[in-house]
Amino acid sequence: MALKISVIAASELDDGLAGRWQELLALRQDLRSPFYQPGFTRLIAAALPDARIAVLESGSRVVGFFPHHREPWARLSPIGRRLNDYQGLVTEPGLALPASELLRGCNARYMAFDHLPLSQEQLAGHARLRSASPVMELEGGMTAYRARLGAASKKGAAGIFQSVGNARRRIERQIGPLRLALQCHDPAVYERLVQLKSAQFVRTVGARQDPFALPWFNQVLRSVMETDTPGFAGQLSALFAGDRLVACHLGLRSGPVCHIWFITYDHEFSAYSPGLLLLMAMAEAAPSAGLGLFDLGRGDQLYKQRFQTGTVPLGQGAVSRPAWLAEAAMAQQARKQWLKTTILGRAWRARKTLFQPRPQ
Repeated sequence: MALKISVIAASELDDGLAGRWQELLALRQDLRSPFYQPGFTRLIAAALPDARIAVLESGSRVVGFFPHHREPWARLSPIGRRLNDYQGLVTEPGLALPASELLRGCNARYMAFDHLPLSQEQLAGHARLRSASPVMELEGGMTAYRARLGAASKKGAAGIFQSVGNARRRIERQIGPLRLALQCHDPAVYERLVQLKSAQFVRTVGARQDPFALPWFNQVLRSVMETDTPGFAGQLSALFAGDRLVACHLGLRSGPVCHIWFITYDHEFSAYSPGLLLLMAMAEAAPSAGLGLFDLGRGDQLYKQRFQTGTVPLGQGAVSRPAWLAEAAMAQQARKQWLKTTILGRAWRARKTLFQPRPQ
């Protein structure tokens, strides 16, 4: 039976459709991320009126949802744009839907994605670049986690535990005893997180690329911090040394999964590895809070490599009507990645910079 695709404004998502959405999530282990929760789409819709949901129906039965944004020139983007670390559809297992039919049903011609789990059968075949999201598997507590870490890492688990232990003893001796607030409700901690994270963006990519300068971005983050429902919640965590805030984190939680989203620290305490201290303290407190998995988000940063016990394969790609639009766009992305990640690419960029004319 052919699928019917109807597009509604995301603000029109009612409790009946949200309930069906939750039923579909319960059928798919690969959709455990909080980003797939209807609550996330609702927060985005409250801040961005261009948020849409494609409702997929087979006969009288709703079999899937595709939250997205409607962009100019008949383009679509994943719901939440740069805030979303897990993109794609929420559907019944094994639902067959060609990507071109999805675009046609949404009256669109082009969609790109860069955080797509490869378990997303409808779009995974269009992924041209690969990456991964590291995870910390915490079921069974720290003893079980340490065993998994030892099995997954060539260096074993001793290194990160020793580094964190040494840093913990130094900061407690020199600053004060450590205290974790895993679920913190202090608005001052949230404001400090925004201040520190914004300064980090300005320092690393420049003020023009700071997402905290965008009103909608700040609205969503504040809403996440204030959200606490059984299936979807924000989690603001803070690590103190004595009465000093040294590191903090704002993440998303759904069931046993916590997505590590915005983690930062006060550079005054950088000598004590405050980010590592916070992440380890959160991991230690996770089982008592009903958490069994930390998703660290896409990237191969060293701290993620040291903490991870596994990964979720991700893809980057595009779909289009006609198909050559997506192929051309991904060829350009592949070239950019080659320039950034290969020895020859970096050498070419350095040579290009060297021979650029100097300003007079």
